[in-house]
Amino acid sequence: MHDCFISYSHKDRQIATIIQGILEQNGIKCWIDYRDSVSGVDYAASIVRAIKSSRYFILVLSSNSSHSAHVLNEINSAANAGKTIIPFKVDDAELTDSIEYYLGRTHWMDALTPPLEEHIKHLVDRIKNYNEVSDKSEKETVSATPSSTKKESSKKGCRMLKYQELLELGYTSASISIQLVENDYIICNGIDSQNEGSAEQWEEFLRDNSDTFQYLIDENNAIVGDWSIVALTDEAFDTAVKGELLEESIDINITEMICFPDLYNGYILSFSVLPDYRTMENYNLLIDSFLEQMTEYAKNGIFFKKWCINVFSREIEAMVKQLGFKFIANNKVFGKVYCCDFIPLPGLPIYKKHPELVKYYEEIEL
Repeated sequence: MHDCFISYSHKDRQIATIIQGILEQNGIKCWIDYRDSVSGVDYAASIVRAIKSSRYFILVLSSNSSHSAHVLNEINSAANAGKTIIPFKVDDAELTDSIEYYLGRTHWMDALTPPLEEHIKHLVDRIKNYNEVSDKSEKETVSATPSSTKKESSKKGCRMLKYQELLELGYTSASISIQLVENDYIICNGIDSQNEGSAEQWEEFLRDNSDTFQYLIDENNAIVGDWSIVALTDEAFDTAVKGELLEESIDINITEMICFPDLYNGYILSFSVLPDYRTMENYNLLIDSFLEQMTEYAKNGIFFKKWCINVFSREIEAMVKQLGFKFIANNKVFGKVYCCDFIPLPGLPIYKKHPELVKYYEEIEL
């Protein structure tokens, strides 16, 4: 376990390296990507693991980091993991809306006046104080914890929950959206903010259209998978089919509310399961809950003409093929676009498990 994860823009690497050096000279163990990250396909996952296994998250706050998508992703993970975030401000940059969303009223340390080393010494003192308080708290917790509760609970399997059910577990719209973004970066090596969008963007969607998101939850109530959808206007759907739609551009202007009887163009934002949870049971939970929601929509006169999805992983590519999706085009930035006609409903075994859905789509009057 490390004391600190250092998050920075690569344009500020020299400053980050100086911070790392002085902290480690004072016995504070750091994780920094240029030295400690795992290259290749596991890079994104190694970043998330490092954040979760560090006590504190040091943000080298600058005009460069404020506009860095990678830094924002790291802040996503730190906020979701409940880490103490210590912004260390090295220039007079104003916070972007995205950075302010996560930092809120977090107090940052100013390091605007030279010498930089003096400010880093104050950072050392703060971290050591945090460690003293944390170590004392951990000792008191261990001594007060009955031995019977220290055993790991047996794995009880996963279940699908809706938005309101997550709120009852203590989640908020913000914490849900942050977790979903983090999961996508773990699953999809190569994805960036253009094809992912932002946590604050999806927070608005999941809060205002709660039926369009469902979540795979493990025995510890962590979100380990999800599906989510929107309905696109005809023009936006045509753009998606051509591989030209970027999820960062999805907003109220190109979507329709799925609440009135009508025919819609469906766009799947996400079908995802974290690597450690990719079992037959969990994939079936995900797909069955999706088709059950389609049945519920059909009962209320809501039908989907076509579906489109931009796929980022081989696992999801295989899954959507089972639903009758076919490859159409490459996305202009990242991913493969798959589409499926839903009227008539594909005559595949997976749909026969949901006879009520089949019945509704057979009876639809165009």
